[in-house]
Amino acid sequence: MLTAKMPDWDHIRMFLGIARAGSLRAASLAMGMSQPTMGRHLSALEESLAVTLFDRLPEGLRLTEAGRDLMPRAEAMETAALAFHRHGDALSGMRDRQVRLTASPWSALFLSGEIGTRPQGLFAEIRQSDDTQLLTKREADVAVRHGLPLTGDFITRKLGSIACAVYAAPALAASMLAMTRDRLFLDAPWACFAEEFDLYDSQRWVLGHLGDAKPVFRAGTTPMLQQALCSGIGAGILPCFLGDDDPRLTRVSQPIPALESDIWLIVHRDLRKAEGVVLASDWVVDCFKSRHLRLIGAVGHAAHQCNLA
Repeated sequence: MLTAKMPDWDHIRMFLGIARAGSLRAASLAMGMSQPTMGRHLSALEESLAVTLFDRLPEGLRLTEAGRDLMPRAEAMETAALAFHRHGDALSGMRDRQVRLTASPWSALFLSGEIGTRPQGLFAEIRQSDDTQLLTKREADVAVRHGLPLTGDFITRKLGSIACAVYAAPALAASMLAMTRDRLFLDAPWACFAEEFDLYDSQRWVLGHLGDAKPVFRAGTTPMLQQALCSGIGAGILPCFLGDDDPRLTRVSQPIPALESDIWLIVHRDLRKAEGVVLASDWVVDCFKSRHLRLIGAVGHAAHQCNLA
C-alpha cells in the first residue's frame, strides 16, 4: 500500500514567506533564515507536491498558477497553526518565558519608564509597534494602542489617554510666551518628526499650523525630538509625561485637546486567561491608572501657558 507523503509545515511556512516577500533574499531577512535554507525548504516542498510553485525570474520569484492556487490553502494552514500554538500558550500560562508587549511609540516610552513597578514574576519585553496583527501571528502577547483594532478576535480595554503640549528650551519658551498666538507659528522655529510620520495627528497639527514654512529639524523618534528641543533649536510637540518631567524644557502651551488620544489594551481572546498575560495586563492597567494626572498633563500646569485649542 502506497502512502502519500504529507508536506512538512516548515516547508509551507517558507513558501508563504517567499510568496509574501517576492524573493529568497527578502524572505530570508524577514524570517531570520539563510537563503540556502529557504531554498532547500522550497525545493523540498515542490518535490513533495510534484509542482513548480514559483517562476524564477531575474527580478525575483513569481507565483505560478499552481502556487497561486495553493496560497489560500497555505494561509488557512497558517491560521490554524497559529491558533493551535496560541491555545498551547494559554494552557501553559506562559510561565516559562517573557511576556512580549508591543505598544505605540509614546505608550512604549511610558511603560518602559514604569518597568521598575512591574510585579514579581513578570518578565516583560516591550517593543515599539503599531501592528496589532502581531497578536494574531504570535509575535506579541499584549498590545497597547492609540485606537481600537478594525479586525481580529481581540479583547479590549480602555486604559485612559495621553495628552501632549508644545515644549521648548527655557529661553525660546520665554520669547514664545511673549508672542501673540498668531505669531507663534510665524516667528518661532519649530521641530517635528520625520516625513514618515506625517499622517500622525500631532505631526499634521504642527505642519498644518506652519503652512508653507519648513520645520528647522525633523526627528526619527520621540527621544531624538526631545533632545533637539532641549538644545534650543525649536519648539515641538511632546507627550506631557515626558515634557513635564524634563527640567531642560518649559511647557509653552496647555495640553492640546485635539491631540489627546485614547489608549487601549488589546489581547487575543485565546490568551486572555493565560497567567503571564493576566499579570502583564493588570500591571499596564495599574500604570495608566496610577499615573493618570501625569499622562493628561495636569501636573506642571501653569496659567500663563498659551491656549492653542
